[in-house]
Amino acid sequence: MLKLIKAINMQKESGVTLTGIIVYVIAMAIVISIVATITSFFYTNIMGQRSSSDNMAEITKFHMYFLEEVKDRNAKITKIENSSIQFGTGNTFSFENNSIYYNRIKICSNVKLLQFTQETVNSHQIIKVLITIGDDMEYTKTTEYVLGS
Repeated sequence: MLKLIKAINMQKESGVTLTGIIVYVIAMAIVISIVATITSFFYTNIMGQRSSSDNMAEITKFHMYFLEEVKDRNAKITKIENSSIQFGTGNTFSFENNSIYYNRIKICSNVKLLQFTQETVNSHQIIKVLITIGDDMEYTKTTEYVLGS
């Protein structure tokens, strides 16, 4: 009887079966596909953030130059058109070929739209700047500047 029990135990300890290997392979394939999907989403979002932050940097550069011109107490506008503005100092901001130029020097790229409008509110001159930047019109913002303040 003891020999029979040993024979049965030896059959149970024969090693890894084909069914076991198939289950392990399927489980690993599922785990790998889940990790690959999560990684793909992660890198797609990272690339989208990089593009967005690059566009925000371009807008910030424009605002720095424009604010420097507008905040001067003696600032005045000599010429304003839909996509360009010229100040009394002779400095000009213009929009051409998807870029913004400050006195013919390119300061921003990947811009899709730039519009200047002027209005007067309570004896203050207001300059409204509409800017759209990025692929697929990613970011649009209208900023109001009070001239000479």
